Amino acid sequence: MKAIAAESQHLMSTYSLGPSVQHADIPKAKWPPAIATLKPYSVTVRHGMVDITTKPFFDGGWGYGFAVDKQDLAMLVECWSELGHGVYWHGPC
Repeated sequence: MKAIAAESQHLMSTYSLGPSVQHADIPKAKWPPAIATLKPYSVTVRHGMVDITTKPFFDGGWGYGFAVDKQDLAMLVECWSELGHGVYWHGPC
């Protein structure tokens, strides 16, 4: 979890977002090694978080998220379980 958190923080600092840019989809070739071991479907940097979707579904699917503040996670906070180091897990919600 510590490596995923560190890589997520690096992605957030590398892909700066502004008012007109709400998210950045990270190409598979640029996924950091620890995040890539999760075998994501997609990796997206959003304001205050990194969304690592492992299985998409209409209601959010399954995946991991990193956020310094749980309130910054893209889905309802009740949908997330904390794994440690600012890394969370969610299923459909």
